[in-house]
Amino acid sequence: MTPIYCRECRRPNGASAKRCIWCGAPITDQLTEGKLEATRVEIGYLDGIERFEDPMPVRLIVSAEGIEVAELIPGTRSFKIPASSVLGANVVDASSMKPGKRKRSAWWWLTLGPAAVLVPGKKTPDIKEHDYILTIRYKGERDVRNAVFHREDRAGLAVVEGLARIVALLARK
Repeated sequence: MTPIYCRECRRPNGASAKRCIWCGAPITDQLTEGKLEATRVEIGYLDGIERFEDPMPVRLIVSAEGIEVAELIPGTRSFKIPASSVLGANVVDASSMKPGKRKRSAWWWLTLGPAAVLVPGKKTPDIKEHDYILTIRYKGERDVRNAVFHREDRAGLAVVEGLARIVALLARK
């Protein structure tokens, strides 16, 4: 089986692939121009859309017509950004490291007494708190606005970067 190489990231994909597994860009052959298929992702909304006041989970649907943002619970509000208004996307890794703590077992006090304070305990490993932010720039009614979304899981970086590439493709068309 011969691999197909992505035009965006130049990585190999399967022969029947419609999207690059690495960057999410549509796979096209040399003769046809690829059409943008709809991509649906559940992501956390932070700020930038007037109809949504508070941070909440939303469903982001990116298609050739534009970007639709729909709330998940209760699911009545939605907002559509037309493809002609999309200017681009940006990704920021806002993850932080939570330092591990030092712990001592109870038997240290029994064996060493007050001198146990001088002996350092074992340190637990540092924990990475994942937070990946996607900012979509678009033209509003009167000005340029930024819609801000985020993912807080380990796979969030790949999801957010893939969305940013798809939005960039939408902005170029």
